[in-house]
Amino acid sequence: MTDTNMDMVAGVGREDWERRTTSRTGAGRVADPYPKLAELRRQGPIHRGSTFDLFGVPDPMAEVWPDAPRFISVGYDVTEQILQDNIGFSNAGIRKMTEYVFGEVSLMGSDDPEHRKFRALVQPAFTRHGLDLWRGFVRPRLDHLIEGFKAKGRTDLYFEYCAEFPVYVIAMVLGIRPQDLERFHEWAAMLQIAAATPDEARNARLAVEEYMRGIIEDRRRNPHDDIVSMLLQREIELDGVQQKISERHLLGLINNLLPAGAGTTYRSLGILLVTLLERPELLERLYHDRERIPRVIEELLRWNGPVLFAPPRLATRDMVVAGVEIPAGSIVEPAIGAANRDPARFEDPDSFIADRNPRVTLSFSTGVHYCAGSQVARMELTAALNALLDHLPHLRFDDSQPPPQITGLMYRMPTGVPAMWG
Repeated sequence: MTDTNMDMVAGVGREDWERRTTSRTGAGRVADPYPKLAELRRQGPIHRGSTFDLFGVPDPMAEVWPDAPRFISVGYDVTEQILQDNIGFSNAGIRKMTEYVFGEVSLMGSDDPEHRKFRALVQPAFTRHGLDLWRGFVRPRLDHLIEGFKAKGRTDLYFEYCAEFPVYVIAMVLGIRPQDLERFHEWAAMLQIAAATPDEARNARLAVEEYMRGIIEDRRRNPHDDIVSMLLQREIELDGVQQKISERHLLGLINNLLPAGAGTTYRSLGILLVTLLERPELLERLYHDRERIPRVIEELLRWNGPVLFAPPRLATRDMVVAGVEIPAGSIVEPAIGAANRDPARFEDPDSFIADRNPRVTLSFSTGVHYCAGSQVARMELTAALNALLDHLPHLRFDDSQPPPQITGLMYRMPTGVPAMWG
């Protein structure tokens, strides 16, 4: 098996739309990107070219920037510098890539002060009360899913557990009807950056907006304890005037929350489970020592997280970074996955060390665009692993199925998690 030609059908998923969207970002095409990224990092922390070109994978971002010079950062310090410099490396500059996904409101495709205004609007969803709101849906859903397959003694946890959990939680906190969950999941997949063509993403966004208008109108009349009702109470300053959030701004924020809440967590959980099942002694220790779980999760996110590189940045002026000239108008891909394995930052970085001493990583980015939902993600991962350990004794790989692979370039995920217990 090579880095770029895995022995499997391109893409991961049970539905055509799942395989199609995951294939666009490298699933089924790239197995382990880290040796090649390490080789590149030994030559320097930043290089001309794109990650997709490096691995011979069709570049979905070329649809938006066919002629822009491309660069990839792979060293920790340089990647951190790029992510923290919103003046020289603009997020707003990539708005034409995000506008068909999110519409006119884009946390990912904006700089301060606009970014600060919109981030402040969603921040209450991630305060202590907001976390309690999310948490209220988490464990009941996990227990319900496990009860559905527990008696069988085996299942593919990636599709029957991981994929059915985070999207349900984000749907419930947004007020989605349970019977609409399947199409909601498909829309969420289409709204991940680069996972769908511009037309597919735009159509998914319009479908979400049409659906959510009914919920917004209902919450105006009958507030609930959910995110939509919470956001309807928020005010934003526009043109120097404080005013209630408008429907178009609210819909934009929902479009931003949806893919983040539905995609990265379930891929992270799948990678976590494969990693633990490959290490049965560690998994057995976690049955008896749950306090170690948060540290194991942090190490997993550093070592093989669900996102290989952060959203690209646009160079606003001619710059020189680590001796490399970057012309204005260049697109720079901050490869956080490679940076998190920089030996200048982490000892023995290519090894998964469950008891590694905690150190700040770039797993949730850094600077003003640090992931607002990072605490929700950590809470969900911890709860999901605890629920499995509570219900399923002697969890192990299903030896009647082929071993899974971790695959993907822009987004990383397992091909499955075939497991058995008892």
